[in-house]
Amino acid sequence: MTGRRMDRRSLLLAGLTGAATAAAPTVSAGDETATGTFTPSAPAIGRNLPDVVVVGAGAFGGWTALELRERGARVTMVDVYGPGNPRASSGDESRLIRASYGDREIYTRWATEAFDLWQARQEEFGRRMIYPNGSLRVMKPSELAAQRPIFDRLKLAYELLTPEEVHRRWPQIRYDDAETIVYEPGGGVLKARESMIAVAEAIVRKGGHIRVGHALPGFGSGGMLNNVLIDGEPLNAGAFVFATGPWLPQTLPTILGDRIRTPRREVFYIGSPRNDRRYRWEHLPNLSDLSTYTASDIDYGIKVAARLADTPIDPDDTERLPSPFLAQQVLDYVALRMPGLVGQPIVATRVCQTENSDNGHYIIDSHPDYSNVWIAGGGSGHAFKMGPVLGRYVADRVAGEPPSAELSAIFSLSSHGAAT
Repeated sequence: MTGRRMDRRSLLLAGLTGAATAAAPTVSAGDETATGTFTPSAPAIGRNLPDVVVVGAGAFGGWTALELRERGARVTMVDVYGPGNPRASSGDESRLIRASYGDREIYTRWATEAFDLWQARQEEFGRRMIYPNGSLRVMKPSELAAQRPIFDRLKLAYELLTPEEVHRRWPQIRYDDAETIVYEPGGGVLKARESMIAVAEAIVRKGGHIRVGHALPGFGSGGMLNNVLIDGEPLNAGAFVFATGPWLPQTLPTILGDRIRTPRREVFYIGSPRNDRRYRWEHLPNLSDLSTYTASDIDYGIKVAARLADTPIDPDDTERLPSPFLAQQVLDYVALRMPGLVGQPIVATRVCQTENSDNGHYIIDSHPDYSNVWIAGGGSGHAFKMGPVLGRYVADRVAGEPPSAELSAIFSLSSHGAAT
């Protein structure tokens, strides 16, 4: 997928061009998507330094770095533990993709668009990342009343099913305690950790660079940030994107110290019976109700998320061992929804976290003190599925393309309060 060319006007708007300019480096052989020339500040060219440093290799950072590289920027992506690491919010084995977000139409649009982009990237990477299997979802009446007009207006397929209809089509599951279940045939499962590794590999293949290290803002002057400090050593660049997920409050404590909370999340994988394929993704949609959600088996077991009141987690130092009482909770849920799995073992667990904003909207904005710095985070549990769209949106901001008034209002720092 070829991105839009990052031209001189965009760079001027982004504050990346100095008094002198020079031609960008030649795109290396095999880089079939990077286009045109890129004209950052002269010092970066002279010292073979990056045009843009992206800090964070998760859903926000990885896709942004890839998009910028494809537009011709010289990109270095830095992550403290590396792409796909188990401490990241973009880790784990799988994530869901769906289009139902109640009255928040922007996320319905973005999730639908992202679905197509995931499929295109899967073909490009030659690596399976998306498994389209549909989604069964129980909504509150108010959510359903808000969602249906949006689905209808966008011409997105959905069905309203009774518990009896669900059981007739998928006899292996039960929804006896629900009145109406929404079926989205456009839902699916995404590979999580493996996808972020694939994105990182694509960045390198297309001529970008990846460094493992702890990056913090360095020194600034004249309303511009000059560098980041990677394990204490400075790296200069023309622009910077901080997309460190649960580490954002530590990375930028003055402006984000209380804007993001990082609650603990535990998920359990139930093994499919040896001779029973009914719980694989080809035969079972993902389930979601007012208690929790599941992801069908994509060769790792049936994923079931435990219910846990928000409990803070330190992304660096917390031991990630599962809680026995939550394991029993998951087994009780399995007995309710998928009784054919009773007696099957828990074959894997993951303890991770989300990084939630106060209102569930992303935080994507320029730094209030540095015109060449952008902040991208606050995924609030739903950023991963929209990664390809998010990367394009953040890259547009770096390139100086103005956002719509609607999105600027939703994602701006000023629209978020303390996430308590």
